[in-house]
Amino acid sequence: MTYKTKGIVLNFIKFKESSIICKIFTESFGLQSYIVNGVRSSNKSKSMSLFQPLTILDLVVYNKNTVNIQRLKEMKIDVIYMTNHTDIKKISVCIFLSELLSKILSNEPNQNEKFNFLYNSFLIYDGLEKNVKNFHIQFLLKLTKYFGFQISDSSQITKSYLNKKEQNDFVMDCISMNYNSKIHSNYSERNDVLNSLIIYFSQSLELNIKLKSLQVLKEVFTPV
Repeated sequence: MTYKTKGIVLNFIKFKESSIICKIFTESFGLQSYIVNGVRSSNKSKSMSLFQPLTILDLVVYNKNTVNIQRLKEMKIDVIYMTNHTDIKKISVCIFLSELLSKILSNEPNQNEKFNFLYNSFLIYDGLEKNVKNFHIQFLLKLTKYFGFQISDSSQITKSYLNKKEQNDFVMDCISMNYNSKIHSNYSERNDVLNSLIIYFSQSLELNIKLKSLQVLKEVFTPV
């Protein structure tokens, strides 16, 4: 049986000569792995653009509870990003978030609220011209709500890891303000808070989260 669902691409690995196995967070089935046959063949090279980090797709999928890797029947772009895949800073954020999300999301079905939060957040990010450097911090702080361990006060992470007033104020601004708001921050504050958030997710989910993209992200936002 086939099902229609939206999905957010997280990553993929090459499979055999011309196929990939793609990890996608779907609205209907949560985190799933799909085999996509023939997508790397020369006559379908353009199809690989569908699998850039955080691409939002309309999907027709096969779904069997008895298998670990599902199959895609049809796929097409749901939203064409204007800047998320062209601006180097936004690309780095997309790669970072896709790597982190692939480690913390689950395959529980019907995670509609969580999916809608991701979907709407990435659309807003695509349109942002300012506050780009703070988006991933705000995103992770707001995301905690959908995992059941919402951060509503800076003391939840600053108690153990941070002790500077400026950092506390930055956290509270990120929590209370929307993505379009102007929030003061500096390179050091963002890195300290980001490191604290990764620790917070690791401890709350009982995972050992190590991210290859974290250092690249920090370097991209290094002050010139």
